[in-house]
Amino acid sequence: MKPTAKRAHTVARDLLSLTRSGEADRLATALVSIATSTRREPALDDVVGRLVDTFSLAAKDRRRSLRIGEPFTLRLRDHAGMTVRPDRLDPGVAAIVRAIAASVRDDRDTCADQIGQACENADLNQRIRVLAHCVVWTADLLGTDTTAYPPVLSCLKVSQPGNSP
Repeated sequence: MKPTAKRAHTVARDLLSLTRSGEADRLATALVSIATSTRREPALDDVVGRLVDTFSLAAKDRRRSLRIGEPFTLRLRDHAGMTVRPDRLDPGVAAIVRAIAASVRDDRDTCADQIGQACENADLNQRIRVLAHCVVWTADLLGTDTTAYPPVLSCLKVSQPGNSP
């Protein structure tokens, strides 16, 4: 494993640990630090990529263990439990949904393109939203009942009708 990949793996693992332990202040500080990082390794897209990979591997393991042969499905919900269409999400968060789906299909090029769209040239708020969603979704999937399928992803913010995402 290259030093950058190893560091991204460590950072992603630490973010998941902070999420599971409920250390909200330390998690918030870490999210902002990673999202604002410009020269330090690892880059935001490396950490997001590691979280997407972790999510994807867990979802594939779950499908395999449950012997599910149908196409991979994600269910998106808002904070009230209502179904959300990906086109109603922040563009960066929608790109991460597409990256997860591509990763599960083993489409590495599309996955990398979507992670790039989510992370590159984004403002700080979008970068934090992307990272926060990745952390929460991955922690939720790893912490749920292993027979729960398909994964249900809770979206932290959904565009309101009439507003642009």
